[in-house]
Amino acid sequence: MIVPSKYVFLVGPISFSGPYCQHNIVFQLDGTIIAPTDAKSWGSGIMQWLEFTKLVGITVKGSGVIDGRGSVWWLDTPYDDPLDDELKLIIPLNKTLLRHPPTPLNSSLSGKMPSIKPTALRFYGSFNVTVTGITIQNSQQCHLKFDNCIGVLVNNITVSSPGDSPNTDGIHLQNSKDALIRSSNIACGDDCVSIQTGCTNVYVHNINCGPGHGISIGSLGKDNTKACVSNITVKDVIMQNTMNGVRIKTWQVWYFHNDILSSNVSTTNINI
Repeated sequence: MIVPSKYVFLVGPISFSGPYCQHNIVFQLDGTIIAPTDAKSWGSGIMQWLEFTKLVGITVKGSGVIDGRGSVWWLDTPYDDPLDDELKLIIPLNKTLLRHPPTPLNSSLSGKMPSIKPTALRFYGSFNVTVTGITIQNSQQCHLKFDNCIGVLVNNITVSSPGDSPNTDGIHLQNSKDALIRSSNIACGDDCVSIQTGCTNVYVHNINCGPGHGISIGSLGKDNTKACVSNITVKDVIMQNTMNGVRIKTWQVWYFHNDILSSNVSTTNINI
């Protein structure tokens, strides 16, 4: 599957689902994928925009961009972007047009966005997942999520959204193991990396974080539930203009953590 360079593709919510797919699929992203900004494309609310589920060996790579155009969600304002033309789902790259923010219009496409904000790119129930080289920006909520995955590699990606964009975690892991996140730049409005319950063998290395809320384990134990994480390493991280450094967030006391290491973390302009 190829998204060619120099083109913009307007893509609504979509799921690429297994398990009856060939192994080791490569999604080559060199162009730009943008999300709709009209309310009707999202119905009453969808949890994810682009999703890959129940796959064995899936790689998303390239020099392209996934742009959630999340400002219409953050501001909770009815917008109709001129790019949202259903007759032109594939258009040549026009940098001048892309630089202009969405403009409020009174049209049949405009309307208040759903209260449920989607994750931009989610992987669920998959083995040997690789994301490398791409940029994910301006997500409606979380930028990149791994849920119930085994064998995750995130390498040399860029995550970019404003520091005041709400709940826009950079990379979020839950119930996943054997994950390596390295050599990436993450700027967002929430945790640069969020490691949730059920995660084990997670290695975070050589990350530039900021703006954002730092790197977090948790929150753990909400509603008095049992929460376990183990073998988490955060190493060689530079944080600048973040709210926190590296932290463990808990609700109640019923949680378990084992072998959590943080080393060589540099912080500048931490807001306490």
